[in-house]
Amino acid sequence: MLFQSGRPVMIFNLKLLSLLPFASFIYNNKTQQFVIPGQIQRKKYRFRVFLLSGIVWLLVVNGIHTMIYSHGLTPSRKGFVGIFTLGFSTAMTVAFPLLNNPDDFLTLMNLINGFEASYFLTYYTDCSQVIQNWQVRIKLCSWATIVACAAPITVIEIVIYEAKIPTVLGSITVTLASTWIELLVFAVSLVMQAFMVTSVAIAFCLMVGPVCCCTLLSVAGYLSCLKRSPLFNPTKDTDNLDKLLNIYKQLQILVGQINFCFRQVVLPAIWIYGISVNIFGTYLTLTLNDELFAHFGNTLYPLLAVETFLLIMGLGTTAGFIKQTSTRIMKKMNVALLKIVMQNADFRRHARYMRRMINACGPMKIRFGSNFVDISTPLVMTCFCIKMVVRLLLVF
Repeated sequence: MLFQSGRPVMIFNLKLLSLLPFASFIYNNKTQQFVIPGQIQRKKYRFRVFLLSGIVWLLVVNGIHTMIYSHGLTPSRKGFVGIFTLGFSTAMTVAFPLLNNPDDFLTLMNLINGFEASYFLTYYTDCSQVIQNWQVRIKLCSWATIVACAAPITVIEIVIYEAKIPTVLGSITVTLASTWIELLVFAVSLVMQAFMVTSVAIAFCLMVGPVCCCTLLSVAGYLSCLKRSPLFNPTKDTDNLDKLLNIYKQLQILVGQINFCFRQVVLPAIWIYGISVNIFGTYLTLTLNDELFAHFGNTLYPLLAVETFLLIMGLGTTAGFIKQTSTRIMKKMNVALLKIVMQNADFRRHARYMRRMINACGPMKIRFGSNFVDISTPLVMTCFCIKMVVRLLLVF
């Protein structure tokens, strides 16, 4: 199984979210499906979600105010404010649909589980080596969500080490002469910041890793196995071709549900997060020079630059691979149909109907907004990031 190989890490992330508490769904071992827990109280849960959203947008307003009205900030400090503000605002935009209303995402994951149970075990048994390769990719993608622990640790360390950073909610300075009201505001803001950093980081990594990337990797793996399927072997009838068309249409349903879940908000927000954080992270890494290892918090910048580069290349290449492979599968089905016609001349009348069925399927496209991801899309995004970093270095 492909998608099921990343399930243990998803369950681990859900347990972490339940400690905060933000467990919007769980995995039921009896039914083998993702479900919304029955004991959850919707009003209290949504209040916590909107409270978290309010904290994040308060941070955004604070960051924008700092960048516009604060004087004497160095370019590197403004870059930090930008990466912090853009990073958490877009991360919350990505995670909010999963936290607030996960029904569509549960439908998607349960559809994939059903596809693996009904079709995968039946028609994909001859691609064991290909299946193992894709299982390794899905496990690596799932375990990459452990970086969710790195962001809270480094951000909290930055606050402790340098509490005067203006964009951080806990940046209110206190001394022995401070009033009890100032001490109370400082303590509350520090707790709110730790709550925000931990919750948003874990929810964001859960959405991007096991929910989004693993579903795309699973569909890409299904198509890769289908392309190597023995059902393409030439025969005198259309039984194998009918099975291929049936599997292909089932995969189109999965891709349609993926686009329904991610097209409007999630995938565009992931691209904005990856591009903006990659630009600022790379810029700060290059401008700090010898000060990069002055304290532990600065190591967050190269980590974010590498992470977002892998996100852009990995997610974009996987989505583009789906379109490319589905196009090749359609060509192979047309070739298989031609071979059947050559072996059986009486089949030509029915071949027109089959050809129309194949051409009506069309290539599968992972869409974001009004556009779709091609195999060259991540290269275009990476070139854009490089150009923007060079311009920032030249201007500042």
